[in-house]
Order: sequence, then structure tokens, then C-alpha cells
Amino acid sequence: MNLEQNMLRPPVISVNAAVIHRYGYPVALAIFLAVWATYMTISHNWVLYKDYWSMPLTMLFGSFVAGSTPQGGAAIAFPVFTKVLHIPPAESRTFGLMIQSVGMVMASIFIITRRMHIMPRVILWSTAGSVMGMTLGTFWLVVPGAYSRVLYTLVLSLFGVALFVSRWVLRCPSQYKLPASGNGAILLFGTAGFIGGIISAQTGSGVDVVAFIVLTLAFGVYEKISIPTTVIIMALTSLYGFFLHGVITDDIGIVWNYWYVAAPVVAVGAPLGTYFAFCIHRDVLIAFILVLITVELVTTLLLMPFTGPMMAVVGASAGFAAFTFFIMLRYRQQHIAASLVASAD
Repeated sequence: MNLEQNMLRPPVISVNAAVIHRYGYPVALAIFLAVWATYMTISHNWVLYKDYWSMPLTMLFGSFVAGSTPQGGAAIAFPVFTKVLHIPPAESRTFGLMIQSVGMVMASIFIITRRMHIMPRVILWSTAGSVMGMTLGTFWLVVPGAYSRVLYTLVLSLFGVALFVSRWVLRCPSQYKLPASGNGAILLFGTAGFIGGIISAQTGSGVDVVAFIVLTLAFGVYEKISIPTTVIIMALTSLYGFFLHGVITDDIGIVWNYWYVAAPVVAVGAPLGTYFAFCIHRDVLIAFILVLITVELVTTLLLMPFTGPMMAVVGASAGFAAFTFFIMLRYRQQHIAASLVASAD
């Protein structure tokens, strides 16, 4: 049995744990659907499907992407809502956080009960940073909707290039755990979470992508470990964002209707995407991610209006992101390889 198979093989578990392993997610799903259906019946909200059928249709694919890639469901919902359905960016953002609080939480339950390999310390550090970034981005550092969408697409596109180079040009070996994680790693993932939290506060998604970038480019972590890890990070961040908008700012409004009709779709779709990502070959998974990034880039170029100041911001951001990705790849080639040699000795 090779190293990859050994790292991904489910551990031996007890009888009680086996019950949770088999029935944990189905029970959670059944409870959620029962509560949802009861509320929809009591409140007479079934008629909402007549006006908002496009929301569950969008999230049919969006939730699958959320569970199978480092892009949250908002990465699909935000561009479709803002570019195609012409829903205001603020509503699209809030919907993304709300719907991920169902879909990605259900995917997280699936990941945990199925004993998929994750990195708890990375989840802790990144989520702590994202909570601070989400707070800052919600109340003080508000980026105009067009800028946030374009910058998110830019970073995602540059990451796609770096991921392609890392996998098929440099052919860097994958790692199944982080090297010795001292204060530097805590600061790095905390900063990644903070930046991702600010982005998520604007678009509803982002911290998962930023954490995945660091895990993949700087540390070369195997994609089938880093994706479940980032799914849980985005789930926790979405819950916090849902709390901010539902309790603190109380500005959800009509977005509740979008959430009611799409919630059951993502409760199934996101875990299904997670299972899909676990089963397929890593190169197929990477290719799937790159296709989604390409679609995101093309739709942004075609549908978003570009102004002079925006082009200047995009250019400066592209240069900074490209330099940062280069530094992470160099770190991976030099320091990670050196740590592996040292551990072997």
C-alpha cells in the first residue's frame, strides 16, 4: 500500500464510532429537512418557489462546487446573482454566507463523521483570523462591490496559474502533514484567515481559497486533505457571518426568502461534492478546479464593467499576488524539502 492510500485510509473505529460514521450525516440531514419542511408548511412559504426558483437551481451546482473544491457556494452564487440575476452585491454576499451555513456545515458533518483527514490546527488558526477579518470587513473596511468581485477573480486566476505550474511544471511532491508548526505557521495561517475573512465579508466566500492557497503553494499539502480542511474553515466563517448579519446588523431582509428555497438543495449537494472530491483522482480534481477558475475569469471579463481606477487597482493587486505566490512556491521548494531531509536523518 503506498503512502497516499495509507494517509487516506479510514482508521479502525469502535462499534459506537462506526454507528456515527454511517448514520451521523443522514441523521443530521433528516433533522434539518424535518425542521425546514415543518417551518415552510406552518409559514405557508412553499409559494416562494414560484418567484425564487432560480435560487435553488443556481445552488444545485453551487453547493456541489462548495463541497468538492476550495471555492465556497458563494463563489457560484455571487457572480450568478450579481451578473445574471442583477441582485445587489450586498444581498448576494449575505445569501452566500447564509447558504454556506447550511451546505458547508452539512459537508463538515460528513467530513468529520466519515473520518476524512483534516488539519485541526490549521482550522483553528485560520478561523481565528477569519473571525477578526470578517468583523473588520463587515463594519469598517467595506470594499465597493465591483472591486471585491474583480479582485477575488484576479487572485483566484493567479492561483490557478500557480497551481498548474506547481503540479504539472515543477512537479512538486505533495505533503500529508505540515512541518514543525511554530509561531511562524500560526502567524501565517492567522494572517491568511484574516485576509480571507475580509474578502468573505465582501463576497460571501474567500477564506477557504486563501487558506487553500497557503496549504497548496507554501506547504504542498495534498489536495484531498487541504480541501476538507478549507471546507470546515469556510463553514465556521459562514456561521459567524450569518450571526453578524442576522443578529448584530439585522439586515437580511428579503434574502431570507432566497435562503428558504435553496437550503434543502445545499444540505445534500455540498456533502455530495465532498464525497466526489474524495473518490476521484487528484489530477481530475485539480483539472476540475482549474475549469471553474477559468469560467469565473471569463464571466468576469465579459460581464463586469472595467474603469480606469479599477484597472490600476487590478494591476497593482496582480503584481502583489503574483509575487506572493512566487515566494510561497520558493519556500515550498527550499524549506519544505530541507525539513523532509532533516526528518529523514
